[in-house]
Amino acid sequence: MALQILVYYQNLPLVFDVQTQETDIYHLRHSGEENSVNGEYIPQKIVIRRKGKIWVSDIETSPVLIGALKTEIGKMSRME
Repeated sequence: MALQILVYYQNLPLVFDVQTQETDIYHLRHSGEENSVNGEYIPQKIVIRRKGKIWVSDIETSPVLIGALKTEIGKMSRME
């Protein structure tokens, strides 16, 4: 079973499949067919790099979605 992350964005659930590309580099791919929510573009692919305990996204054009992802990842890391 692959790892997935669920994020609520614009009050709608978005599911991203998580794949490891290299050590500490992860690809998140949107698993849905739609590419927008309430008229806002949803990136189909997001790259996240782990630097220490801080997750940084290479996507600068979707700050609200990236913030939601960082919050969800923060919840996951506190559960470890």
